[in-house]
Amino acid sequence: MGFDTTTEAAVAALGISATTLRRLRQAGILRPGRDFAAHGLGTKRPNLRWSVEQVQKTLADRSRRVLR
Repeated sequence: MGFDTTTEAAVAALGISATTLRRLRQAGILRPGRDFAAHGLGTKRPNLRWSVEQVQKTLADRSRRVLR
């Protein structure tokens, strides 16, 4: 699993908005170390890198639980 995708590229690949991605992260649905990682030197607002495959899996698993 690599965190090699920028936020801009991740939202394009996932077909969701950056706002939705941020809300999922803030709600704890997307978790650091599993779905994304901080990249660079920023401490207040670090650049994030995403694992698009893992985010897709997390959202699919969440959808299955919600539909049950």
